[in-house]
Amino acid sequence: MNIPAWNNTYLEPILAFALVTIGFSVYHFVSISAKVKSQFTTKFGDLRGNTKFLWMTRYLGATTIGIIPAIILILITGKGLEDYGITFKNHLTSLAWIGGLASIIIPLNFFNSKKEKNLAFYPNVREKEWTKKMVATNAFTWVAYLFGYELMFRGLLLFATVPLLGEWPAIVLNAALYALVHVPKNLEETIGAIPLGVVLCLITLTTGTIWVAFFVHITLALSNFFFSLKHHPEMKVI
Repeated sequence: MNIPAWNNTYLEPILAFALVTIGFSVYHFVSISAKVKSQFTTKFGDLRGNTKFLWMTRYLGATTIGIIPAIILILITGKGLEDYGITFKNHLTSLAWIGGLASIIIPLNFFNSKKEKNLAFYPNVREKEWTKKMVATNAFTWVAYLFGYELMFRGLLLFATVPLLGEWPAIVLNAALYALVHVPKNLEETIGAIPLGVVLCLITLTTGTIWVAFFVHITLALSNFFFSLKHHPEMKVI
């Protein structure tokens, strides 16, 4: 058997795949670790310990999925942030996409958040009484996590694979991986991640920036959080 020839153009996408695999694995296995969670529940009690543990895992995900891989990839490839969509341009087009998608997402989340199936899982933090500081902290941890998430998927992974694979293969592969990381959640979110992943990749390549995907994802997560908190019969803001 002949060993396949090496080409230097393979390095960037291989690094991106390796980094997303390692980064997501670290985040995932820490987030389901009973041993790590017990350290929080022992110190803060069951309810508050679970809350602080969840917030910690979001910060961890932002770091291991997005920030550390970005630093490694940039140092090794010599590319800049703008090469991975971390740039501000095409402002009007970006704002139009954000506004248009938000006008669809927010009403859908408003009605969906009332369903028992949604309220059984969201808000992820299961505190019954929320202070304004807790609401702000929970929202901020979502923003941090989703920045790392979009930095990897619509940033590093997408822009690293397009030159080698071409746009559509890179988009489909990206959406497939995006769906796979939703498998631990539920079937509905896994299925929904496929069309959303394709749309966000298309928008990212069209605008040349990850910020539309980032703000759309924030709109999706935070509107569901706020509406679920409002509609949950056992939760209130004090």
